[in-house]
Amino acid sequence: MRAFYVEADRVPKPGYKFTPQEERTGEALRGNQVWKNIRGSVTDRPMPECGDDQVLLKIGAAGICGTDVHLLKQDDQGYSMYDGHSKYPIITGHEFAGEVVEKGKNVTKLQIGDLVSVESMNWCGECEACSRGYFNQCRDLEEPGLTYDGGFAEYCTVKAKFCHKLNDIMDYYGGDKMTAFELGAMIEPTGVAYNGLFVNGGGIRPGGHAAVFGAGPVGLAAIQLLKTSGVAKLFAFESVPERMQLAKECGADYVMDPTAFADADEEAQWLMDMTNGRGISLFAECAGASKFTYPVMAKALAIGGRTVQIGHPVGITPVDIFHWQWNAASIAGSNGQSGLGIYDDVAALMATGRIDMRKMISGRFNLEDIEEGMKIMSGKVLVSTAYPRLQK
Repeated sequence: MRAFYVEADRVPKPGYKFTPQEERTGEALRGNQVWKNIRGSVTDRPMPECGDDQVLLKIGAAGICGTDVHLLKQDDQGYSMYDGHSKYPIITGHEFAGEVVEKGKNVTKLQIGDLVSVESMNWCGECEACSRGYFNQCRDLEEPGLTYDGGFAEYCTVKAKFCHKLNDIMDYYGGDKMTAFELGAMIEPTGVAYNGLFVNGGGIRPGGHAAVFGAGPVGLAAIQLLKTSGVAKLFAFESVPERMQLAKECGADYVMDPTAFADADEEAQWLMDMTNGRGISLFAECAGASKFTYPVMAKALAIGGRTVQIGHPVGITPVDIFHWQWNAASIAGSNGQSGLGIYDDVAALMATGRIDMRKMISGRFNLEDIEEGMKIMSGKVLVSTAYPRLQK
């Protein structure tokens, strides 16, 4: 089968000590400390074999995440610039959907022909985090496209328990399988936003005002989810023109370039003026630019307001916590999208037309042309063997 296959050399930096888990699995918990000389290409790979608890999927569509691009970048010493959990060699791609074409003998809840989306954080169900219901904090996590072969391929095997049916989405769209595949491939980033907004962040009462920092795929998903949740005014902050336009199309009432403000105080005062002094009931920080966003949020909080940190920040963030204390406000951290019924809830919203994440699609590329798709940095780019090849 054809697949986008990535290889690297396992050369730990001086002083880096492998954990017992890393020694046992061959993985790296901090990829930029271990993997060197990254190289990837579309090539022929053996067909995966379906295990007793697995299903074999014919991939319908897969989304390119910033992580997939970052996995291929190298620093001046040739080391990976991706600092997370990873293993090579590997077929990348962790946002995907497909059709069940074979199932293992222990699989009972899925049938041949079912369309499914796959959780990207495969929790063990046995560690302390899992036993407490914190599946996205699993201490023995496996991830398709990062620690085992993922969805940038014609076929992929996954454990059935991580698959969620898309049949209702297909039915809603008149039997259109490709629409179901495309929406199914975008449940992952939409689920990241859902987990942050409603599971960890506690949601928002209809009539409250909300603001989203960053209009990448997760931020765009947050905008659509908040819009369907009954927010009054919905603000988005983004500096890239293409992303600003997508934010408008996804439902933001006001889209502002944060660099247009003189400073954080001016930006916060604008939010207070636009909400007649009420402030923002829910901030979704999806940019990871916490050094710049927290000074704004501090002075624009509604009483009882909530901040949810969804984007991964870089470096240390100074926070004047007094503003959260004074306003009886809260800050919640959020990571991932697996477990807790999140995939099924997002799929149900898609299967009733409450949200339509196709609004953020910025490109469709054949698997053979995936490297061209990785050059697009706005919206969500999808990959499928069903899409036409680029004309040379």
